[in-house]
Amino acid sequence: SRELTVGEIMSKNVLCADINNSIYECMAIMNSKRVRHLPVVENEKLSGIVSIGDIVNAVIEDKEFTINQLTNYITGTR
Repeated sequence: SRELTVGEIMSKNVLCADINNSIYECMAIMNSKRVRHLPVVENEKLSGIVSIGDIVNAVIEDKEFTINQLTNYITGTR
């Protein structure tokens, strides 16, 4: 029995995010293409990888910041 290589089973034509894409653009790509991870490229070179969990955490943090800002504005606190 021979061993398979990762080259034989890997995904080809991989979707990538550009380092300047917003978290919402990445979330839309992940949702529409039904993927959980995106390689992130800068100048056509791999820079990192982002997961759906990373995106969800960033969205939650962004929304919490907005909620706090609005709450402070409404209540007059800073």
